[in-house]
Amino acid sequence: MVSDLPRVAFVLTELRPGGMERLVVHLATEMAERHIPVCVICLQDKGTLSPLLRVKHIEVVALGSHSGKDLKALYRLRRVLKQFRPTVIHVHDYASLPYAALANLFAGRCPLLFTAHGLLYEGFEGLQGRLRFFSRFITALSAVSESVATRHRDYLGWTKDLRVIGNGVPPVPIDGTQRHRVREELGCDDATCVFLAVGNPRPEKAFEDLLDAVALLNHKQPGRFFVAIAGTLGENAYCQGLLDKLKQHDLSRCCRFLGFREDTAALYSAADCFVLSSRSEGLPMVILEAMTAGLPVISTNVGGISDAVGNHVLLVAAQQPPQLAEVMERLIEQPRLQGRLAESGRKHVAAHFSVTHMVDEYLSWYRLNAERCILKKWM
Repeated sequence: MVSDLPRVAFVLTELRPGGMERLVVHLATEMAERHIPVCVICLQDKGTLSPLLRVKHIEVVALGSHSGKDLKALYRLRRVLKQFRPTVIHVHDYASLPYAALANLFAGRCPLLFTAHGLLYEGFEGLQGRLRFFSRFITALSAVSESVATRHRDYLGWTKDLRVIGNGVPPVPIDGTQRHRVREELGCDDATCVFLAVGNPRPEKAFEDLLDAVALLNHKQPGRFFVAIAGTLGENAYCQGLLDKLKQHDLSRCCRFLGFREDTAALYSAADCFVLSSRSEGLPMVILEAMTAGLPVISTNVGGISDAVGNHVLLVAAQQPPQLAEVMERLIEQPRLQGRLAESGRKHVAAHFSVTHMVDEYLSWYRLNAERCILKKWM
């Protein structure tokens, strides 16, 4: 029989401020609290979220690779794996997969597991042949929702079992003092309905659709709301286009890009509602976090969102700013609806998307594949 306590090596590009990376932090933290040896290996640098693991005394190793086909990074990864001696290698992005697959061949050949987090919005078609080749080294595949599972099964030509394991989030603590501080920073009084959006601006997040909705809403509800958007603004044409649109619509009094924020819990405390305008998602962590914080949620109906939380959020069609503005106005005018959504959402996430439940599912998946590998060696 396989030990109930595996040794888990998580492999990803970097612990950046994103949903997939936060999931790895939650997984590693919960497993470490259960006395399961874990090691987080970053292909590039440790990243912004690494201090969250360091305070928990969880090892984070950065390979320092910033170029393609980096043989030195492959050697370093092989060395780290041989030193840590994992019983499971859990990979979380395609950039890390070739390195993890090859290093595993020379460092012990333990189960190599891959979790698919998103819907491959853009930039992956040219890599399909390469990634299909390296997917041959994957022992098992999981996905965060059924829609993500379907997309990656087709992309990889995957014919073996694929398990769906939903994301899990810890409860977000609400702090009245932080609420006052952040709302004062935003220039919002108690009567202002504050909408929060969280995500690094990229085309699939469609913040341009949110800005168009804000412009429409501002004509009907001037001075009654504020939209705060938290996420790292890159120095690229897409982000500059968002800033230009903000200026073009003259929205500075009712909408602001906050950039990267470490005080995400304080932002949830300050907000009255959460809004997601994405054109592509798997199962976004930010929606689950907002629901645990007791925020009513408006979301586009994309990816696995409807299946996971559809009855507990207000769903709108993607790329439809007028519809998004209409539902935002509905929440502004109906505080009781806000309260009902907040309560049902909090209960739903606590019952179905806790970190404890998610880790139990992953540990069961690890154990199953470890046992299968042992059986193959005996046969």
